[in-house]
Amino acid sequence: MTPDPAYLFMSRGHADTYAHLEYALKEDRGFVVVTGEVGSGKTSLINLLIGGVGAHFTVGVLNPDIAQPERFMAMVCRQFGLDLTGVDTAGMPEAFRDFLIRQRSAGSRVILIVDEAQGLTDTIIEEIRMLANLKTERHYLVQIILVGQPELKQRLQQNRVTEFVQRGTVCCHLSGLEKDEVAPYIRHRLEHAGGSNGLDIFDHEAIGSIYQYSRGIPRVTNIISDAALVYGYADELKIIGKKVIEEVVKDRDMGGVSIGGMRQGNEAPLPAQAGGESGAIDTDIRRDIEKKMHSLEKTLYRINQELNTRNSARKGRDEVGLELTEILKRLEDRQTLLLEDIRSLLH
Repeated sequence: MTPDPAYLFMSRGHADTYAHLEYALKEDRGFVVVTGEVGSGKTSLINLLIGGVGAHFTVGVLNPDIAQPERFMAMVCRQFGLDLTGVDTAGMPEAFRDFLIRQRSAGSRVILIVDEAQGLTDTIIEEIRMLANLKTERHYLVQIILVGQPELKQRLQQNRVTEFVQRGTVCCHLSGLEKDEVAPYIRHRLEHAGGSNGLDIFDHEAIGSIYQYSRGIPRVTNIISDAALVYGYADELKIIGKKVIEEVVKDRDMGGVSIGGMRQGNEAPLPAQAGGESGAIDTDIRRDIEKKMHSLEKTLYRINQELNTRNSARKGRDEVGLELTEILKRLEDRQTLLLEDIRSLLH
């Protein structure tokens, strides 16, 4: 669920966006705007770019979500290791400009990447505009790349930086996967996860259903496919079909993760099976146990997704730890009840 360039699948949209980024660096375009839906792969592309720029670039990455506007320049300077001792707020732009000139003189170009830029305030956008205007007679002193959700373009168009953006920027939008790219995308990720044989484990209808619900967004595709693998494992399936995808989407509701359906400690265990032939009883017992194990597998998956969701929301580690402890305690109770039920069934 985290942006990992090793898993990046170069769809047609990703390849086109990356080509724009390479062009901007090669041609020394001072300002680049990359937009895309949440989970479309923007950060993975940026990470790939950072890994391939070479030693002649000095790169800084900012996520200004938690920054106060008046501290933005301080964040920029510290990102590049500048010593701000004795430098007040008014002197920071000059200190950063001196750093850029030194870097250019040493043959190194500076790239400032601002992630999640759709939330920038007008004050910070103005500061970025001023930075992007720093140049020699022939070259920009800093390459600025703004990365954000689609509303980022609207923010720039509404701001007085519009004229500057239209004059000197490279803009590109990262769309989701096309329908014919979903199957190779899933196969690509399975291969990079260590799979080698039998990678076509999602049938044609399942792939179509995944595309329908994910709208081609890679991260949503990951969520649905990962859950489908858990469900398929619990049901001992060899191939994931459309029915499993429908069940996943129904259970997940794709809008949040909840841990429901757990039995409370004061509930009585399931009654022991009675009557019928021994073979029929064994079959009923096995089916009941499998159903409970399936439910437990789903519970484990929901816990994993809950942690991912909460970590993505940047909740404090202590808060997440407390919630995890409570979740695991409920899971432990669930396992104890399951064992009691199995003993009752076996007797």
